[in-house]
Amino acid sequence: MNIDINHKIISEKKKLRARSKDFTKNFKIIEKYIKEEVKEIESLKNLKKSIIPEINYKDLSIDNEKIIKNIEKRGCVIIREVFDQKIANEWNNNLEEYINKNNFFEDQKKKEGLDKYFSDLKSNNPQICALYWSKAQIEIRHSKEMEKVKKWLNNLWIYKYDGKEIFDPNRELIYADRVRRREPGDESLGLSTHCDAGSFERWTDRAYQKIYDDIFSDNFENYYPFDARYRNETEEFEAPAVAHVFRTFQGWTALTKQGPNDGTLQLIPIAKGIAFILTRALMNDVPDNELCGSKPGRALSINKDYHSLLLKGLISIPVLNPGDTIWWHPDVVHAVEDKHLGKSFSNVVYVGATPYCKKNLDYAKKQAKKFLEGKSPPDFASEDYEVNYDGRIKLNDLTNLAKKQMALKDWT
Repeated sequence: MNIDINHKIISEKKKLRARSKDFTKNFKIIEKYIKEEVKEIESLKNLKKSIIPEINYKDLSIDNEKIIKNIEKRGCVIIREVFDQKIANEWNNNLEEYINKNNFFEDQKKKEGLDKYFSDLKSNNPQICALYWSKAQIEIRHSKEMEKVKKWLNNLWIYKYDGKEIFDPNRELIYADRVRRREPGDESLGLSTHCDAGSFERWTDRAYQKIYDDIFSDNFENYYPFDARYRNETEEFEAPAVAHVFRTFQGWTALTKQGPNDGTLQLIPIAKGIAFILTRALMNDVPDNELCGSKPGRALSINKDYHSLLLKGLISIPVLNPGDTIWWHPDVVHAVEDKHLGKSFSNVVYVGATPYCKKNLDYAKKQAKKFLEGKSPPDFASEDYEVNYDGRIKLNDLTNLAKKQMALKDWT
């Protein structure tokens, strides 16, 4: 870490502490809230009751006030049966064929080490396939089903103030992401607890400071995670795999059946858990030039040295079937299990909800150029595996909706 970043952290921490009448007392209030949330999660877990809210795709259009309240509390949701299992199985087979016929794993070995985003996490770099433009991925991202799901998710946010929209919840821009294919017995793909969408920026960026003002300024009870104000104005550190878009939710679509111990997703289902992370870094036992291990250009690491209380709330997702989807707020802590103890592949396609706004449109236009060339999207390491891949989707293969969502055609 260079001296400029050290000085930046020291300076901003001093300012953030000054926002509170008593920053230690403020942290204690937040800590008490987290203790109560963790206790509730542990109790539900012991009773084998569901913790992550669930809804079926066919029920998205009916009144779901109780479920929505639970999503606001938990910061995550499972949407079941978005796609037919048979179709999901076909996508899984298509991806396998795409990977094998193009010798992806041989290519991957040649470019090992280019992607350093996860390098500071305990379990190191999960070998997620850096593929973006396969038939399966394109069909999932641009399907009518996914469009409906994302509209529903986007509308969970407060997106309008003073008559102006921060984003359009009913128009979606695509953030091309990768694929996870994990075989039984694998112990190399684990990904320790973290948050994406900014690490040290959450303390130092002006827009992030506005987003979290209630947290830093003794008004934690008023902090609402689904308030979109300033979320489209954040400026992220320039580094591969740092997301430069605003996602209302991160998520993935299951291509295979998977659940606890299948080497898959874990979550800390506390939507306001970020408040503990932010204020913990201001405590006197943390060196003035440090943020509990957070570093520029890396995922925001959540570790036992500083966040042991929060980590008690970590749970594995329940069993998901092919065609099910899971979504989590960009501030929600998540991980991937260290070991795959199951008997079949644990495969997913990452798809987030990226509503129409200037920040996302600017990125989508840059991404569109990469798509046309078959290269990796701007936010990811320039591995560019797919340039000459057989079966890569090209412009003429896209639907009208896909072209709009890819900023290749104007929405009007």
